[in-house]
Amino acid sequence: MSTVAIEVNKRPSPTALAVSTPESLESGTSSSTTGRSSPSSFDSNHRTFSISSIAGRSWRSFSNKERNTTPDAGHSFRSQARRLSRSRPLSSSSHIDDRRRRSSALSDDHGRLSLSATDNSSLATATSSSSSINWAAQQVEGSAPLEPDTLLLKSKTPYLVVTTNYLVKTKSRADAFALLPGLATEGTQHETRSPTPEPLLVIPMDTIVSVFAAESPRPSFGIEVWWRTPLAGRAFCRSDFFFASPNDRNEQLHLITRAMQASQQDENGPGRCTEDVASLLDKMLEVGEPRLHQHKPEIFPVVPRGSTRKEYMPRLEDATKKPQEGPAFYLIVGTYLCYLAEIQKAKGGDPIFRHRTFGLVTLECFEGEGVLHEERFNITFREPFKASVTLELASRYYRQIIRVFGTADRFLKPAWPQLWQSLEIFRVTGLKEPQYLVPKEDFGSFQRTLNAYLAAYRCEDVDWEINWKTRFAPEFRLLPGKRKPYSALQLLAVLRALRYNDYFNSLSFRDVDLSVLYGFRDNTLRKVNVAYLSRTCVALGLDEVEMLRVSPVLHQEFHALAFCSETIRQIDFTNCSKTLASRLAQYKSQNPSLQFLTPILSLLRSGITKCNRLLVGGNVLPQFDVEDLAETMKSGAIQALDVSYCGLDDSGLRDMIVTPLSEYPGLLQSLSLSGNPGRLPAHILPGLLQYLTEIRKLNLSGTIQAESYIKGSLLPFAALEAMESLEELDISGYKIDEDTFQDLARFLQYRSWKLDQSQPLKFNKLVLNHCGITGTQAAQLFDAIGEDHGMHLSLSGNAIEDGIEALVAAIRKQHGPAALCLEMIEFKHEANYLALIRSLTSSRHLTLLSLAGTAPSPSSSHGPCSKDLVTTLHDFFARNTSIKCLDLSGFSGKLDDGQLPRGFGRSLAGLAFNSVLTHLRIRNQNLHDDAGTLGRVLSSSLTPTTATVLASLDCRDNNFNLTSLRFLVDSIQSNDNLIDFPLPREERDAIWRNVLRGLQRTPSSVALPALGTVSAANPSPVPVRDLLREEEVLLREVLDGLVARLEGRLRENRERLGFGLGRGGGGGEKAARERHRHRHQRSASSNTALGLFPGEEGWGWPAAAGSDVAGSIDGGDVPGWSRSPSTGSESGGGMASPAETLDPVSEVETPAEAEDEGQDQVRLGAVMYDGETDAGKLSGDEAVDEGDEIFRKMVDDFRKAGFEV
Repeated sequence: MSTVAIEVNKRPSPTALAVSTPESLESGTSSSTTGRSSPSSFDSNHRTFSISSIAGRSWRSFSNKERNTTPDAGHSFRSQARRLSRSRPLSSSSHIDDRRRRSSALSDDHGRLSLSATDNSSLATATSSSSSINWAAQQVEGSAPLEPDTLLLKSKTPYLVVTTNYLVKTKSRADAFALLPGLATEGTQHETRSPTPEPLLVIPMDTIVSVFAAESPRPSFGIEVWWRTPLAGRAFCRSDFFFASPNDRNEQLHLITRAMQASQQDENGPGRCTEDVASLLDKMLEVGEPRLHQHKPEIFPVVPRGSTRKEYMPRLEDATKKPQEGPAFYLIVGTYLCYLAEIQKAKGGDPIFRHRTFGLVTLECFEGEGVLHEERFNITFREPFKASVTLELASRYYRQIIRVFGTADRFLKPAWPQLWQSLEIFRVTGLKEPQYLVPKEDFGSFQRTLNAYLAAYRCEDVDWEINWKTRFAPEFRLLPGKRKPYSALQLLAVLRALRYNDYFNSLSFRDVDLSVLYGFRDNTLRKVNVAYLSRTCVALGLDEVEMLRVSPVLHQEFHALAFCSETIRQIDFTNCSKTLASRLAQYKSQNPSLQFLTPILSLLRSGITKCNRLLVGGNVLPQFDVEDLAETMKSGAIQALDVSYCGLDDSGLRDMIVTPLSEYPGLLQSLSLSGNPGRLPAHILPGLLQYLTEIRKLNLSGTIQAESYIKGSLLPFAALEAMESLEELDISGYKIDEDTFQDLARFLQYRSWKLDQSQPLKFNKLVLNHCGITGTQAAQLFDAIGEDHGMHLSLSGNAIEDGIEALVAAIRKQHGPAALCLEMIEFKHEANYLALIRSLTSSRHLTLLSLAGTAPSPSSSHGPCSKDLVTTLHDFFARNTSIKCLDLSGFSGKLDDGQLPRGFGRSLAGLAFNSVLTHLRIRNQNLHDDAGTLGRVLSSSLTPTTATVLASLDCRDNNFNLTSLRFLVDSIQSNDNLIDFPLPREERDAIWRNVLRGLQRTPSSVALPALGTVSAANPSPVPVRDLLREEEVLLREVLDGLVARLEGRLRENRERLGFGLGRGGGGGEKAARERHRHRHQRSASSNTALGLFPGEEGWGWPAAAGSDVAGSIDGGDVPGWSRSPSTGSESGGGMASPAETLDPVSEVETPAEAEDEGQDQVRLGAVMYDGETDAGKLSGDEAVDEGDEIFRKMVDDFRKAGFEV
């Protein structure tokens, strides 16, 4: 609806309601000639006018009838200039002919006058006319006089009337009473006017966007009304009404808002925005939240105020006398993001659209008042390390907006206390505290919250998983970035998403560089970043809050993790400060520290956190953190502490460990000191053990300093017996004397006796790597352990070849542990190695065996594997009936090698007869030549009695090329048991390098002479570089296709066997946990690695027979294996990382068990072609591919191009 006014204005103004006189109804003329309204133009002392298309026409174009009409007839124009300026409003019954009505504007020579009328399209949108409204039936809610214009000589007081459906402005009080009979009080007589006066402005209540106290520098008391009208298109209109007193203003404001609420039928209906606006906003959401485009957003029309209005509309014209047209604003609330959209008119017809985006989780404050007539509110957003942004808005949907924002905040942060939401975020006075019911998800809705933070901070996804194979499961594990380290905002998103999460019992940031946040501060005057309220609503004091407010980000966030959650018991910080040294030099702090330890230690000393297990291995501890840890150790609040590879010197170990444990014995359950340059004197260890009565895991590897003058045992039997909770003991690197060895053997015998008496001890793991143990002493330990008594024993790096006969005899008697690690041991004589393998073949209780890096000494000629070795290993694979997990990986370094001779892979044929072995790790053993044998074993084409039951096979770093990989993949296609075959990106890159070396070039070099010569038969230039590039693309597609086929087959096997990650998988508790296991945004190369071998992350080794511990792969809990926190490579008696120790890959031929030298072979790269039979050979005299069309086509292309191949 809109009134039509005659206006003088250089810019067209919007209209509110189309008005027509009774004559229009009588003449049957539709209200389609409406012009832009100017409510103040009806003032008797200051009149404006509008002429339809006078330009280029003479005054005689008006008919005599038109010039002689009276003002009461409702016509717009008169023949005299004076009457023209004082004309009545133009009604829809104007008698101007249609041709004149289609004209648009007139301007004088000086450009001071702009006369405009609405075009036909706008006129067609007029909804009703004032004459069509039954004013007598309108119930009047209230009325008040408006402030008169004192600048006019003849002043009249306009009047504002509020009815149930309309807001009406008239020229005077008399017109108001004449128009609305409901204003007349009983017994009061009013002059009856004929015809009914026309109102100056009529605004339907259901079109109002917002009404609020006017924000004007004028001393008067006014209100602003913003509304929508079809004549303004997508734009909003604004009118200001000023009153003489604040009481009138407040009363009318209250009446208008009450009438608006009564007229609002459906708060969620289509009245919020038109369909074209909704479609425009939907397109914006598809770009902002593409993964959530199916979710319906909440859209509210809003009006900017205060600073927001100055930003969007720096210049506002006076809307007291006539309505002003302005942009339309909408507040859109999506799933993760919030938008403030502005839509302006454009000359070309298409709207001008722009918007700003805010993350919902960055909502810092929502301020407002819960009174009836108040529609103004402020929303403050703040992104990390930036200034806050406040949106000052108003809307009739104010209360719905509060509810939507409250629901969104509760939906995205369901674990956060609702009291925090009420105290810090939603500061709406007079509003009852709402109760929001939102759906929950797995992991305490962590993924939902994390996605919201990543979207708000505009970050890429991070990799994470849930670890069930740990003591404090479930454990959240943030995995290192694949391509580059995580940014500060990515880490901040993860940390804030973990706040108040009570689903996880432990957190792991192992190998994730947290130093990128070092030195960052995000301090504000508000407490929104300070977690001063726990999940159980325990609050900190004002001094603590102020201290936290000015602390660095790392301090704030890890304080929040330790304080807010009631379930987190352990945090793994292993190797989390890779770039700390450079950042310390950059900031030049007087008291440098890691920043993430200080808040946790402070909470531990205060006794208000349960996070008392800290794994900080691999982080060089500054002196400030050493002193802080020492102080906390004195309080006895720490249960587990791992400070291995932390750069601690003698004084650091003394202050942090020896002094606190001696003077303040606590309840320490786990302690790891390995890898530090400092040493503990051997003489203090027996006395120190008496204070460790509750210790469960003690790792002193490489920490004990031998002292020749000390007599007696390092580990007295009495001290070991007193530690009833002891589970694991590691004293690697200390050359054990005879007294200590005898006490250890006695303690193992005591354990065996307790098991026989059905009083089992918890002790199950003993690590004696590089301790000078001979074969004879190892045999004594085996005999002390006894038969089938479980136990995990690691003797890596010991010279067990000395006295191997005694060890072999003990193994043949079935004495010994259930899990045995004999890694990095070089046998000088192959016969001794074979004797050990034969004894292990007959073992019946050994379930886990690691011989990584253990092999006979390489011969001077580096010849092939001997027949005896092949036969013995074949017999071992085929006949052993107990070993389930086996590691036969090799080691190759600059100074030492630990690989089996070439050709030993033929012994893998014995795996076809093994029905027990499920997990095999055989890395870095040059299996390329024996890929045919391995593929034949993996194929299930054999008889059921000889089919392998391997579930996990790790054979990385074996110099595979495209042909050997293809044969293995083809073999796995018929295997129904294999569910894990790791082929990460590094391995694929190594295979690709082998392919390029076979083609005699690297990825960056395509030298033309190295590939052949140009034939004289084809002297024309050949685009060689294009041909080479096409060849590489072809081969790369083949490699990617093989990886996809492999992953597809493994996925099928996992789903069939109940290890699928999707829905509906069976398999009991283990399958259920695997279904809950989550690897966020993992690539296909991850293959859900089982990682059942030392140093791998994943499921962990199966429990050793008779052992109370499942042998998890949780930090230092790996049986017989340790990882160097400083480098991330396996160490401590284990095998060095094969990726770091591989020799330069040389050209290798196609795997072949036997080659026929008499055949004419065509060799291209690493692939062999038989010129007569066109069939490549693989080991086992088995043809891999009878017709390799891909490589054949490549050879033909070279020949056609003129090369001699």
